[in-house]
Amino acid sequence: MERFVTVKPKSELIAKYISYYYFHDSDEAEFKRNFVFYPHFKHGFTVYNEGETLRALYTMNYNSQISVELNGAFQKIGVAFNPLGMNYFVSLPVSELYDPQTFLFQYWNPEIVPELKEVFQAKELHEKRDLLDSLFERRFRPNPDLEIVKEAVNHIFNTFGTIRVDDLALQISVSRKTLLRHFKRHLGCSIEEYKKVVKFRTSIQAAINLGMKNLTEVSLYSLYYDQSDFTNRFKELTGQTPGTFFASVQKMGEEDIFWKFDE
Repeated sequence: MERFVTVKPKSELIAKYISYYYFHDSDEAEFKRNFVFYPHFKHGFTVYNEGETLRALYTMNYNSQISVELNGAFQKIGVAFNPLGMNYFVSLPVSELYDPQTFLFQYWNPEIVPELKEVFQAKELHEKRDLLDSLFERRFRPNPDLEIVKEAVNHIFNTFGTIRVDDLALQISVSRKTLLRHFKRHLGCSIEEYKKVVKFRTSIQAAINLGMKNLTEVSLYSLYYDQSDFTNRFKELTGQTPGTFFASVQKMGEEDIFWKFDE
């Protein structure tokens, strides 16, 4: 039987930086399911329980369709970080802490392994949540170096990703060069890439969470230039037209997780 559930952090501190946790598992030896996930401004920390060992992955996905294969019984923990969230739990920029080819993330090894195994062993959802809250509370560290990027990200969200880079630099009183450098260092992408993903996810929220059925209405709400721009940007990020994308994805749990499963 396959199970998938989401839960938000209970800790007020952790909830500022982590959007939600999810737990995904199956006890079927013959289980097989493949899915694709799409670009997001939230970074993902995923841990697979592989018996004696754990495999931890980190994803900053701004422009790709990433395929995942699930074969046999498995247990998985997922952590969705709010923008810049992970940066408050590590001492280096996250872009320097994982392998972008394999997504392997070993920064907290080996001390985190017994803590994560305890999460896997917990039976109740609230126990798993509380253990993860405590795990991240122990690793929290204030990071004043993020203030420039944090302010820039807020402006990008407030404008649905439409603000120009020069205007953004002017708004927060830094040079364009400084802003671009901080963005790349702490978020691992360019400002233009980030703006595209914010607009893309805004349109998903409009179509699915707000219930807008008309794609023209969705494109207007998300502040695309026109219908052609809306379609082209979707093809760029998903390989599909908006209509095909919305018809093919499945919402998982109660949060903003939308995966496309193979038939």
